[in-house]
Amino acid sequence: MAAVDWIIVGLYLCSALGIGIFFTKKASANTSDFFVAGRSLPWYIAGTSMVATTFSSDTPLFVAGMTRNEGIYANWFWWGSATGMMASVFFFARLWRRTNAVTEIEFIALRYEPSKATSILRILNAIFYGVFKNCVIMASVTLAMSKVLDIILDLSKEALFSIPLFGPVTSSTLILLLLGLTAVLYTTLSGLYGVVYTDLIQFGLAMIGSIALAVIVYIDLSSGSGWSRSFENAPDLKIDTFHFFPDFSKFDWKVFTFLVVVGLQWWSVAPGQGYFVQRILATRSERDAMLSVFWFSICHYIIRSWPWLIVGLASMVYFPVLDDPETAYPKMIDQFLPVGLKGIMVASLLAAFMSTLDTHMNWGSSYLINDIYRPFLAKGRDPHHYVKAARVCMIFLTALALVVTTNLTGILAAYKYIFVVISGVSLLLIVRWYWWKVNTWSEISALVSALIIGNGLTILIPDQNGEDFFALRLVINLTVTSAIWIIVTLLTTKEPTSQCKEFYRKTRINGIGWKKIRENTGVTPYPDGLQNAFVGWIASLVFLYSLLLGVGYLLFTDWPFVLLSGGLVLISGLILKKSLQKFHFD
Repeated sequence: MAAVDWIIVGLYLCSALGIGIFFTKKASANTSDFFVAGRSLPWYIAGTSMVATTFSSDTPLFVAGMTRNEGIYANWFWWGSATGMMASVFFFARLWRRTNAVTEIEFIALRYEPSKATSILRILNAIFYGVFKNCVIMASVTLAMSKVLDIILDLSKEALFSIPLFGPVTSSTLILLLLGLTAVLYTTLSGLYGVVYTDLIQFGLAMIGSIALAVIVYIDLSSGSGWSRSFENAPDLKIDTFHFFPDFSKFDWKVFTFLVVVGLQWWSVAPGQGYFVQRILATRSERDAMLSVFWFSICHYIIRSWPWLIVGLASMVYFPVLDDPETAYPKMIDQFLPVGLKGIMVASLLAAFMSTLDTHMNWGSSYLINDIYRPFLAKGRDPHHYVKAARVCMIFLTALALVVTTNLTGILAAYKYIFVVISGVSLLLIVRWYWWKVNTWSEISALVSALIIGNGLTILIPDQNGEDFFALRLVINLTVTSAIWIIVTLLTTKEPTSQCKEFYRKTRINGIGWKKIRENTGVTPYPDGLQNAFVGWIASLVFLYSLLLGVGYLLFTDWPFVLLSGGLVLISGLILKKSLQKFHFD
């Protein structure tokens, strides 16, 4: 990298610290300011922050590597979650904002009757999501960033020294520690304020770098015999590399995985989770909550997809043989981006790494403080005390994630493992909003079953002989765990509790699942109804997927499908607009 590139990287680091210092006083008032930014975020800030966080240093690497390895249709692994995100827009975002919770786990205290079992459930969830899942994700982005640094900066992999528990420390490790400390510093100072406003800079840099790289690569590869013909001599090119869907003429594991991902995996995304819920809870209104998730979906699936896919596909021509497919993206950056743009791209990846770290530090510590420390270990303390405790938790989570990093071998494998485990509770997380009978024991049985079955399946049904059994493990865990918690629910719930009634009065949810509570309380639901939400959901899916695939067909100059996609975008867009206008907002 040239001096100009380093200057750009330095300017970003300084701006991140400056934002952290600027918001320090505002974030230190209480935990509401520190964890949900005083519920002040407009939809475009909250939604952009969600996008920036999901653009971590690992996502372009695993998307490009997956596309190169398996083909375009493999991206349904993450495209399929759009069904869940749009369900979140129409069925869950407003309800989350209506609760006025600080974390998604606080839902447990709002929804279920106070008891020892409810307290245990709240603590288990805080540990599972705030520590276990959180650290695996933080570790995966750290692993990805180390690959980027090794390639672009051409750093030696020789160990400089060793640290107990952590292992050997290389040059890239030292840089990661510096970046991590910077993220810890501005996040502990400014809370969610610092996270979301540094996210805006990160997203801008990331999109400039990603689009510039994709355009340069596309033009370079199209300048000779054309984009498609340039791949004819790529040694690893498969027949279905450019297919948007698997071959349905034969039912194999690829088709089975596609059907599971599109049909079932989105269930775990729909009710909202983690930092998505945190951003929703930080919005200034129910309307902002709903629009923030919609804006995220457009940015995440439409604007970002094809720049990563183009680079991943093109890498097959420029780097036909790679031991690690996940190194394709940083190698293409190093090969194609000129001085200045390379600095922007490297800065964006560093920012992406820090953006994901800062979000997970803030989000994870919010669970530990709001759902364990404050209600059970240190009740009634001064608000400043909890903010200080949150800052200590952030440092603890970061250190733990660095230790987990040493045990990760691949980015995609980490995400698949998380999806398999979480899939077991996905149906319950949806149903608990729309069926009053779901109770504390429903959730405990689901969480414990999902953990035992999910981890057991990883051992009993490992990937082998080149076949990926991820989808099979997901279906088994989802099916068995769902059967367990439904039986437990029917055996343990007889009459609605006072807390259940209070929850309904607060949220006024539509649907047959709350009929008994409506009759009992005399409180009517909001007037927009589930039918309009369903129409909006379907229209939004047609709109999003038609636009997503239409861009791809345009890149490959498949004009009949471009016209078909354009027509579907227009029709579904009009239906979607009418549906959105019918919603009631407090």
